[in-house]
Amino acid sequence: MLFASDHLEQIVSQLSQAIVSAIHTSHPQCKHLQYILSGLARIENHPSWLTQRAYEWCSVICENYQLADGQKPLFLSLEIGFRHFDDPWLRLTHTEHHHKIADIVFVSGDNEAIADLLVAWTSGYAHSGLHGPLNICVRHFIHLHKLQPLPSRLQQLIIHSIAIIGYEEFKEVEAEAFFAMLNDLHVDAKDVGHVGHKWASLLLDVILSPEATQHLSHHYWHLLVELVIFHASWIEPPTYNPQIITFLKDAQEWDKLECWVGVVWMLWPPEDNETMEKHLECEMLSLFHQQPGAVQRLEQWIKQWGKNTGWDVPELFGQICEGAHFETAQQDTG
Repeated sequence: MLFASDHLEQIVSQLSQAIVSAIHTSHPQCKHLQYILSGLARIENHPSWLTQRAYEWCSVICENYQLADGQKPLFLSLEIGFRHFDDPWLRLTHTEHHHKIADIVFVSGDNEAIADLLVAWTSGYAHSGLHGPLNICVRHFIHLHKLQPLPSRLQQLIIHSIAIIGYEEFKEVEAEAFFAMLNDLHVDAKDVGHVGHKWASLLLDVILSPEATQHLSHHYWHLLVELVIFHASWIEPPTYNPQIITFLKDAQEWDKLECWVGVVWMLWPPEDNETMEKHLECEMLSLFHQQPGAVQRLEQWIKQWGKNTGWDVPELFGQICEGAHFETAQQDTG
């Protein structure tokens, strides 16, 4: 009945003083503190002010207790603030103790607590464009993926967090482990939601790195095609690298080459660049010899991209595909 009161904020404000005092002066396993936090954790449809209060308690807990001692009250505070959190626009003032929070939560292996923490650290991103202390999670993510299968909620939050963090942070830690993590997560277009353009940018950064052609599975090359088709207008492509096509061809990675050719036409159409036009046409013809079905798939991708963006299908692309169709017809009649 206490927590159903219309004066909940006033009551919790008074309780908060008691909670902070208990954390500062008592052993964290104090039954009264546990009882208060457990009761607050049962509240549904949490107001934003309760989330902010709970995050403040996380900071006080980490300031005052050793890792093992602070685990239970910390997890309860995270649950109070973020288990039923539904306000992606809330901007938190991040605690200076976020390194310690990450150590307690990730080392514990508690999937629900990890998910609650990621909710806290991804909140407000849509509003601010900043990722707060999320970079701290990079090393933990690299090892967390080995605990597959992950609960759906946690996996979705990891996928969302990776898009916000970006590839550079992971590359500085361990590139090969990052690719292993991606391949285990097996991210699909339906998983990325409203950060689809961020995932497209991340995959572009990945593919433009020297490690990608060897370690990144074909699944992600195809995912990039899907994301570019639907998010091209939101993507700022990096500098084009013609060597990727050559490398894929030399490595006989025809499936990856097919995907990459499609991405090139959608993001870097060779307008008035004769050298690039000739190079792209030559490599496409090599691709079509190896995979005749690539012509139809590329045409479908580019037409869908044009429909979604309102941009015209590049004239040269149509000419190359027409030439491939004509050559195939000649071979069939011959």
